[in-house]
Amino acid sequence: MKKSERQGGRLVRAVALLLGVTAAAVAAGEGFVSTRQDADGRWWLVDPDGRDLFLRGIDHANWNGHFCEALGVNPYRENNKRNYRSPGEWEDETLARLKAWGFNALGAGCSPELRRRGLFHIEFLGVGQAFCSKGGAFAISPFEGIPGTAFPNVFHPDFAAFADALARKMCAPQKDDRSILGYFFDNELAWEAKGASSTGMFDAVARMPPSHPARQALDEFLAWRGRTVGSIVPEETKTAFLRLAARRYFEIISAAVRRHDPNHLLLGARFAGLSSAHQVVWEEAGRFCDILTFNNYPWADLDENVVYFSRKDAIRAADAYALRYSWAQKPLIITEWSFPALDAGLPCSSGAGQRFRTQRERTRATELFARTLLALPFMVGYDYFMWVDEPALGISRKFPEDSNYGLVNERGEPYPEITALFARLNPQAESLHAQGELPPARAVDRAAEARAAVFPPAASAASAHAVFTRVGDAYRLEVPTGLVLAGRVGGHAAFDTVAVNGLACGPFTFMLYHGDYQDIDRVESVEWIPSRGALRIAGVGAKGRKSFRLVYDVIPFAHRPWFAASVVSVANTGAEEFTDLKAFFRQYAPWAGDWSKGGHKAPQNVWKAPSAAVWIRSADGAWCGGATYARTVRHFIYWISGDGAPHPDAMFSPIGSTHLAAGATWAPQGQVWMVAAAGRGGADGWQKFLDEFIATQSSGVDLDFK
Repeated sequence: MKKSERQGGRLVRAVALLLGVTAAAVAAGEGFVSTRQDADGRWWLVDPDGRDLFLRGIDHANWNGHFCEALGVNPYRENNKRNYRSPGEWEDETLARLKAWGFNALGAGCSPELRRRGLFHIEFLGVGQAFCSKGGAFAISPFEGIPGTAFPNVFHPDFAAFADALARKMCAPQKDDRSILGYFFDNELAWEAKGASSTGMFDAVARMPPSHPARQALDEFLAWRGRTVGSIVPEETKTAFLRLAARRYFEIISAAVRRHDPNHLLLGARFAGLSSAHQVVWEEAGRFCDILTFNNYPWADLDENVVYFSRKDAIRAADAYALRYSWAQKPLIITEWSFPALDAGLPCSSGAGQRFRTQRERTRATELFARTLLALPFMVGYDYFMWVDEPALGISRKFPEDSNYGLVNERGEPYPEITALFARLNPQAESLHAQGELPPARAVDRAAEARAAVFPPAASAASAHAVFTRVGDAYRLEVPTGLVLAGRVGGHAAFDTVAVNGLACGPFTFMLYHGDYQDIDRVESVEWIPSRGALRIAGVGAKGRKSFRLVYDVIPFAHRPWFAASVVSVANTGAEEFTDLKAFFRQYAPWAGDWSKGGHKAPQNVWKAPSAAVWIRSADGAWCGGATYARTVRHFIYWISGDGAPHPDAMFSPIGSTHLAAGATWAPQGQVWMVAAAGRGGADGWQKFLDEFIATQSSGVDLDFK
């Protein structure tokens, strides 16, 4: 740099300081949005005029809204055509609403026509997904048309050139645009490559043919360490390979963007929650990005006035986010969060997030979480998900979301409670961020809830009425309520058939996740225990060096055609430690694929309701579902994947450590259980079961209604 240029730079900064513009704003490009950390360690965005800024963005403010595959149209767009004389009229009203509600930025998926009209906006590059979509050797994890499936082959010789060409096309023309906040690299990539967060990337590449560029990079990586794909590779080495992939991803894309646009912020890759990207990914992202972005749908406890990272994790969201900041050492923006409510009239059966019964509760949760985010010193913004509700019939078979995420409904009518909240709270964002005060927590006696969450040891009086028979390997349990459970020692499922009063409901079985998803390979033994009214079943499974023995009790009810399943123990009988243990109940139904006709319509994660899911047959209203209050539940949803396969994911994991050493046993002691039921009457029949089940827990009466 010439002496005159250095002197000129000092002069610009001196003038800027006299005018009250911060040095950080000038240093970032003399009039573009930047970041700064104040003397107290609190992070801020700085606007082009040098003022401290907390981002309040909105996602998917778009004229089109969501496409509905079942209807073949975009319902919101069709309503807009009737409600407005032109798209321009919609744009004017939408911008006026957003500004009145205190929003200052357009996040992901917003109409381009809304830009440069008083709100900052963020550009979406989609580098990795676009490269991955080329298929074949361009992908490590193939893109399946939905978030969380794609990861590009960052080791491909064309990746750097592809990133550079895309940055030249998208970033160079906009480098002087002061309304742009920065760039998202991607959205919800599959950093775990559909496996464990620490080892999934390595395992996915290790399965590739030797000619694949990623496999060649892995072979070279291992050769430097005196190992091969076929050798025993420790977890830390597998995680080191993930770090290498993350470093290449962020280094290549950040360099490409900086070459063509030195002015705007690098905003990371919108991680899917907090767990999909391992610590090493956060660390590498922090090396190359200005801000890290992530999507998270937490659990708001309105009694305690505290937001938790998830429904069953006793980790506060504030602490979980602080941990990620300690890894990245860069400020954070949460780019998706929301709390749907059931009184909007939508099923709310698919899509992330805690559900509430009313808009009033939804608004309370929204305010609690927004104030939590505003208090955190390392947060510099939030993008609310989202502008408009999803279609009641879902978006598509592959992506069936149907929830009340919107500030407005599909008719364009605002929800008054939540929009009034944002109109009041958003303008206070900078002052609340400066104060840094978390919402005060309230003490709540959880003893009753803790007792209800543990499966009662004598929940059934069915032993006096149940008839257990075994002929050879075949076993059968019949109860006068009309419940029949039948299986076979040596079979692949706990019960090959479940029937309720002649309604055949398909098989019921168990699965373990120990790094791989694995159903029990075979039923090893069964024993009827009259004193417990329980059928004790032991199932075993093995894959590679990992094997397990899973023991569980199945307990029928005396006065209802229900049965409970409870895990007694999980033994690691293999040679390798289980580092991410999860137990699954698997409840199938012959009509599980009846999604397109409204089969899957149970709301998930409802405040103070049990975790529950159901399959419903549209032809006659037959239903088959399950529910639990167990505190170990992590995910309880029945869904259909893109290939049409049913996934009854009733997933549980230990509270605390999820590691299980070789030779060790985990005994949940009543903490892993669910109640299964079936019947007729469609959604009404299913709701009647849920109401009865909820009543047993809230009133403290015996589950069997004795």
